[in-house]
Amino acid sequence: MDYKKPGTGKVKEALKRDWEQTKHDLNKKKGTDLNQDVGDTVKQATGKEPVPPPFVPNIDKK
Repeated sequence: MDYKKPGTGKVKEALKRDWEQTKHDLNKKKGTDLNQDVGDTVKQATGKEPVPPPFVPNIDKK
């Protein structure tokens, strides 16, 4: 994956958020609960949803 291409920064940020959530899910003392699931990661990486600022949880949309 080439992060230097335009628009790929959102992919990197979405994956960072996914990893932070995974760390939290595996060990509640590590990572941050960002309310991030695979659907959020895909939507953020493809630009369908904005990537929230670091350590700010996603807002559930119903």
